[in-house]
Amino acid sequence: MSGLVNKDQADEMTVEGFAFSPLKCLLTVFTVVLTGGLFLILLTWRADIKLNCVYTKVPLKEAKKVLLKDKFEQIFEEDVVCNPSGDFSNNATPICSFFINKKIKYVWDSGARTFVKLKNVDEFMKQSDFHKCKEGLGQLTVTDRLHEYGPNLIKISVPPVLYLVFHEALNPFYLFQAYTVILWSIQMYWKFAVIIAITSVLSVTASVWETRKQNRNLRDKMKSESSVSVLRNGAQTELSSVALVPGDVILLPTTGGVMMECDAVLVEGTCVVNESMLTGESIPITKISIPDEDTIHFAYDLQRQHVVFCGTEILQGKAQEGHFIKAVVIRTGFMTTKGELVRAILFPPPLDFQFHSDFLKSIYVFLSLGLIGMAYSLYMWISNGGTIQECLLNSLDILTFVVPPILPAALTANNAFAQKRLQKMEIFCLHSNHICLCGGIDVVAFDKTGTLTEGNLDLAGVCESKNANFQETQADPTLLALDSRLIQAMATCHSLIELKGELTGNPLDVKLFDAIEWELKEQHNMGINPDYGMATPTLVSPPKGSRNGSGHIKTAPSNLEIAILKTYPFDSAVQRMTTVTKKKGAQQFDVYIKGAPEKIASTCKPETIPTDFSSTLMWYTKQGLRVIAAAHKPLNANYKWKEVDDLTRSDLEQKADFLGLIIMQNLVKAETYAAIKELHEADINTVMVTGDNILTAISVGRDCDLVKPDQTIIRVEAELSPNTYTPSLNVAYMLEENEKSNIVHDSNFIKSVQEKNYVFACDGKTFGLIRNNDKALLDRIVQRGKIFARMLPEQKIHLIECMKDLGRQVIMCGDGCNDCGALKTAHAGISLSMAEASVAAPFTSRNVHIGCVPYLIREGRATMVSAFASFKFGVAFCFTQLIAVLMIFYIGTEPSDNQYLVVDIGLAALPIIMIGNCGPHEILIKQKPMRHLLSFLPLFSVISFLFFQTLGYVGVWFYVQMQSWFVPYKFEPGLWPPNPSYEQTCIFLLSCCAAVVAAIVFSKGSPYRKPLLTNGIMAVWTIAAVAATIFMSLYESQDFAERLNFKIPPTVSMQSGSSSFRVTTPTTTTTSSQNKKTPTSSHPNEIQGGVATQIRHASREVTRNIKNRWSAGSPQQEEEHHLLGATETPTVTPRPQRAAQTDKNTLPPSYSLSSIDDATPSSSQLQRVINNTLLPAHSHESKMLSSWDQHQQAQPQTQHLSGSTAATGLLGSSADKKETIC
Repeated sequence: MSGLVNKDQADEMTVEGFAFSPLKCLLTVFTVVLTGGLFLILLTWRADIKLNCVYTKVPLKEAKKVLLKDKFEQIFEEDVVCNPSGDFSNNATPICSFFINKKIKYVWDSGARTFVKLKNVDEFMKQSDFHKCKEGLGQLTVTDRLHEYGPNLIKISVPPVLYLVFHEALNPFYLFQAYTVILWSIQMYWKFAVIIAITSVLSVTASVWETRKQNRNLRDKMKSESSVSVLRNGAQTELSSVALVPGDVILLPTTGGVMMECDAVLVEGTCVVNESMLTGESIPITKISIPDEDTIHFAYDLQRQHVVFCGTEILQGKAQEGHFIKAVVIRTGFMTTKGELVRAILFPPPLDFQFHSDFLKSIYVFLSLGLIGMAYSLYMWISNGGTIQECLLNSLDILTFVVPPILPAALTANNAFAQKRLQKMEIFCLHSNHICLCGGIDVVAFDKTGTLTEGNLDLAGVCESKNANFQETQADPTLLALDSRLIQAMATCHSLIELKGELTGNPLDVKLFDAIEWELKEQHNMGINPDYGMATPTLVSPPKGSRNGSGHIKTAPSNLEIAILKTYPFDSAVQRMTTVTKKKGAQQFDVYIKGAPEKIASTCKPETIPTDFSSTLMWYTKQGLRVIAAAHKPLNANYKWKEVDDLTRSDLEQKADFLGLIIMQNLVKAETYAAIKELHEADINTVMVTGDNILTAISVGRDCDLVKPDQTIIRVEAELSPNTYTPSLNVAYMLEENEKSNIVHDSNFIKSVQEKNYVFACDGKTFGLIRNNDKALLDRIVQRGKIFARMLPEQKIHLIECMKDLGRQVIMCGDGCNDCGALKTAHAGISLSMAEASVAAPFTSRNVHIGCVPYLIREGRATMVSAFASFKFGVAFCFTQLIAVLMIFYIGTEPSDNQYLVVDIGLAALPIIMIGNCGPHEILIKQKPMRHLLSFLPLFSVISFLFFQTLGYVGVWFYVQMQSWFVPYKFEPGLWPPNPSYEQTCIFLLSCCAAVVAAIVFSKGSPYRKPLLTNGIMAVWTIAAVAATIFMSLYESQDFAERLNFKIPPTVSMQSGSSSFRVTTPTTTTTSSQNKKTPTSSHPNEIQGGVATQIRHASREVTRNIKNRWSAGSPQQEEEHHLLGATETPTVTPRPQRAAQTDKNTLPPSYSLSSIDDATPSSSQLQRVINNTLLPAHSHESKMLSSWDQHQQAQPQTQHLSGSTAATGLLGSSADKKETIC
């Protein structure tokens, strides 16, 4: 029922088989209906849940669908296609069923009882098999292979708009946004709901547009189709490249200018190609035909010198006969090297960024807290007597507080800001998500040549060997005799071509050929050269006539000319190159070999190698010089060209004569010293990974201070013991000063140097042996290793993987030469080559030196800290608002819409986005930023902030309630907006302060970012937010207070239009009639507590006037007596006040003046006046006020009561508001 595919490979996956189950499908449909469609959303999110709910597990052979899970826990659902026709694969096994995952076809293997990746035809072929295919395929075979492998097309489909919209809309983030918009719309909070809806629509639209744009661009760049000459049934025909199948024989013109549409092995002729798209190498690469050997199996990865890859351009070719080069197609479509590159772009491995996983974990915690808050909210609203709508909506609204909805956009903005800053430094980033990974870097691996040192090598001299003795080193090789075998090796052992009138090829070969001042002439399709009796594609010779070689006049012989007949290009696997040549007029063929001194010496006859070879080589390499050796082998004079051409490379190279050493100087770049120093000061480890000699690498490492002066280098060498049934690993450790003395024979020595200042150096051979035989030792070597020399491209990848397995975060920096695999494998790869190296590396620097590395790390740290800051601010803001809302839910009120707008738009949206717009700090410090979001310090900073903010809320809550002017809030069900309250007003203002403080506190600059003031927009917002918060707290406009639903304490003066009311401290007022002081007390300003409260205050002023007039025998007593006996009218019951402030006694509908003692109304009678004059409907208020004005006109008073006028004005201004609330 389950199994493994790609077992023991990097893309190993588990596979499970499923078949449709009608019963499960019916139950799933029923569940979807019961949950209102919510369960359907879950099914679209997780393919594993969907398959387990709708399908049943079956054996893989019977499966109709398969569920795949890779090592990154990514899940894929694929359809199994049955093939009843039983087509045969290349290994003669009928293909019963198959599925396609990540553009690769997997077929059922009955022997392995699982699905296996479709095999390429070259995996079963020997080298001689390619030469048997020269006549091409038959039509029947073509049909079968076309059905098996599909068309030769790298097809990148652009998803439809509706599919992308649906896919984006089902993203949990947008579903949460939809939940928020619907809920707020029901609550009539439409202003911010519309903003969120518009933002979401724009975001989905932008995402869909960007996705389609990227897919279209990739499709247009990778889609390629051309006309190809193909041999079918022995006849040449022109076909579209889409119709090519593995096994086809294609004809490539020698004129070049052809783009390869498949991977093919050369069987006749040679060609020069440009592989910059695949490898970053901008120099031409020579490809040669594969030898016709029936004992050697073809190895795709090891014999790349015979393979012309898809996506490369043929610059020119050399045919054995005619005008075409023959090649056999071995891979098509996504199975080619170019297809693998496109698949890596389409299906990249997920980034190992701990912040993202911690963020998702925190969301689960926040949602759990939100459910608790919902339960509390539901309980409080039910307890306060809220309506069903209030209880339900306000409880559901709690979830909108616990998840910062704009945080994903903020993280994207952080990366965009960082990417823009990198572009200003001429560092280009293809994947902005890699920027954060640079923040936790603790190891930087450098290539040597072209990265730490100058890319162009200079010839320092040549040291010729004669009779097994080194001669004096010559700085100018033109001083050597023209017939010197060493000079002739420099002239012929290369793969240079003449392109547009200039020599093109490996820069090392160009430098050597220019140094000897020879000439190169190419003869394409010239037929047989009579001077040699064969075709001579390339001829080299010294310039004819006299030349000046360092002051010596030399004349080249007219007959000195050498033809380069066959070339084995430089192969990093064997670290050498070989050519077969023939001198004009000579009877024999000559072989010249050039490469690494150790490899060349291993092919030479021992008697030709100088006895001081090792010491001389060590002396040069310790000076930091790059040393190349050369050798020569004369072939038997009786050999014909056919016999020479049939010889294997090994036969050509063995038992050669050692010629000498070629010394190249590779200076360290000036920028290297400062960059290495800055990295070391920041406690970031630096490592050199190079293909050069280990002694040269150590010398350069010492020179540029990559190896510190106080560090001792221990060279590690390993070899397998051959005399045992189970080979054992012998490891030797040698000090740098004495390369031949083994300081320890036991690998346990490594443990004793853990606390000492030792570092290790090893070559690729030793690294490979240790990696395959001693994993524990490998970890210790990698942990303390500094120099890794003679490393093959795949070994560089293995080294980076070992570092990652040890928990290190690694940057790989190279110039694109043989570094592409390592650049892709590292957390962050930096290419110093602009020649298409960006395809392999996330980062590309236009400045070709390592000065970009410290800046990129500083930028990564700043971006990582910005991501943490955005998260902490978002969480702090949301939870301060949540705590504030839960507190005011206790009394049955909530913020108004305008209050929500102020905090959501004015105080939250901009800072969470712009908080990451701070550049990196100028200094790269030792302390690295936190990588884990859920570690102690980030959590403590947020929790402590919320704790102190909660204390502030609680303190303000009880402080307000202790004031003498405090009026308790009374909940009125169904009222919107709710009546203002002292508690809600103060809590809201404090929450605004908290938002501003959080933005400032979490925008910390040093030591990873620049100060807040350098972030212009954020600095302006901070000033504006502080000013706005102070303004809201102190502004004295009644209209402003009503808009924000504030209730202002009585220490604040309120003014509105022509009416005014001002609260003062207790004073005394003198009446003119009795010439005595009457105490006049001040009452709370209750304007913001509702109109009824304002009326009660005014009523007390009117009562005081009535008392004064009656005591003075006012003529208006009769009218007031009539008012006291007025019929009772309906009144509005004000909110309950404290008992000391309101007299609840009422009078019967009728009474007489005799019941009033001393002609002065009692408190109950005065209350009756208030109830009948101040609290009736609007028409009755107008009548009372009119009578009052008539009374004042008929009996003008000489006395002035400070407050009666204010009370009268207040009544007039409050009528409309009272009527509204009633």
